[in-house]
Amino acid sequence: MPDRDWQAEIVRIQERDRESRAILGVSETTGRTEIRRAFRRASLVHRPDVHAQDGDASHRFHLLCCSNEFLTEGEASAALDELDEPSRLQTDGKYRLDNPWGYWCWWREKHFGHPT
Repeated sequence: MPDRDWQAEIVRIQERDRESRAILGVSETTGRTEIRRAFRRASLVHRPDVHAQDGDASHRFHLLCCSNEFLTEGEASAALDELDEPSRLQTDGKYRLDNPWGYWCWWREKHFGHPT
């Protein structure tokens, strides 16, 4: 059985906490009751049934719910982990350097110029 990477898990939990607090607009010292109040206020603003014309409203509401569950109950959600993914993608403007093919294309262009 492979060893768990507990340091990576701790970093992931800290990132979830930071992003959840940013979504709800609360500080690091905010308690559970204030988190619930902030969730209620934000959920009234981002209700998908009220903002039916906004296609992103349901996604924002889902993130609010996931953030609230994580901060109050400690239940992690894949939606919170996916938030950080686009910022982790390394890009050179043309190529995504987070995968072997994009890195190879970047390297080829850097060392050999544009292919003709």
